[in-house]
Amino acid sequence: MAFATAWASASTDVFQSILTSQEKIFGAVIGTHFYQTHPDVLDSFVGSKRVKFILQPEGVFHPKVYIFWDGPVWEIIIGSANVTAGALSVNSELSTLISYQDGTPDLKAELVTILNGYLDDARMINQDDADGYRRLWNLKKPDLTRISGHYGGVRSKKLAIDSPVMSMDWPTFLDRVKQDKTHGFDERIGMLKAVKEQFNEHAHFNDMDLDVRLGIAGLASQFFPHWGWFGSMIGAGKFYKFMNEGHPAFSLALDQIPLQGNVTKMHFDRFISEYLKAFPEGRDGIATATRLLAMKRPDTFVCVDAANRRLLSEDMGINRPDKLDYDRYWEEVILRLMDSPWWQSPEANKPKDRAVWQGRAAMLDAIFYEQKNKSDL
Repeated sequence: MAFATAWASASTDVFQSILTSQEKIFGAVIGTHFYQTHPDVLDSFVGSKRVKFILQPEGVFHPKVYIFWDGPVWEIIIGSANVTAGALSVNSELSTLISYQDGTPDLKAELVTILNGYLDDARMINQDDADGYRRLWNLKKPDLTRISGHYGGVRSKKLAIDSPVMSMDWPTFLDRVKQDKTHGFDERIGMLKAVKEQFNEHAHFNDMDLDVRLGIAGLASQFFPHWGWFGSMIGAGKFYKFMNEGHPAFSLALDQIPLQGNVTKMHFDRFISEYLKAFPEGRDGIATATRLLAMKRPDTFVCVDAANRRLLSEDMGINRPDKLDYDRYWEEVILRLMDSPWWQSPEANKPKDRAVWQGRAAMLDAIFYEQKNKSDL
């Protein structure tokens, strides 16, 4: 046999059959463009002179041809399918089987000649090549997964293009948050500005006055007249008790989130680790944690609570939002919104527009909030 394929997965039955019969391989070339080929495939053919790889193609190495023969008897498959799990299970593919009986006696020889040309351009890899590719593949895998619509290993219930809010451009998003029908637009950005000033003035959360901390936490506060906006935590009894007592866990947790620059999964995980120390017996929650996060970095985090979870999850296509936990929040909410055109837009120029841009994640609450009773105001 001989073949050329753009990509290959090691987990398929077809690939395993190739491995068990590799002594029959006359020559094969496998592409790696976009890091779609699994690194286990490269490991399987380290040092092979008959199975080579296209590592840095000009354009995309994209053929899919499979040749099988025994003496004068041969069959060839030409089509769209790679040796990947997707191609052999869920994709829509189309291939044609041609045999020596179909009146094309020179086809096999012509294709072998073409494949020999691929082999000349391809590379026999060593273990260093395979290890380097694996490191790059691991780095690119999250992006590839998100492009396919999977967040947290789960496929979204809807395509990104079918998500009205997540697919918005910046002007449309800006217009939508300005149309907040329940809360005041100016008051919202005013509150975010006041919160930002507090974080800029104090090195640590617990350095702030108690009334300020309560307002930032979404609890009744004289300092913030609209403390319940962006997520009211008034019903979170344990959270209120610990916040009122000045529990150090909340301050230490917020210390893990930088005031400027990119917020990473590492920052988030460190926040959650410290935050949970306030609740050794449980009673913690995604709403209270994300309220604090949204106030320190409103450009990155949105508070997810009972008042906005239904519409937010509906727009993002999140499965079982009632089971949303900390890991799922980062993978299925934050990474989703980071992929949105409005989130990735350049910083706005006008002062009020810039204020929205600097709080664009938290401002999602202006779109998804569902008023339930007057106490929510």
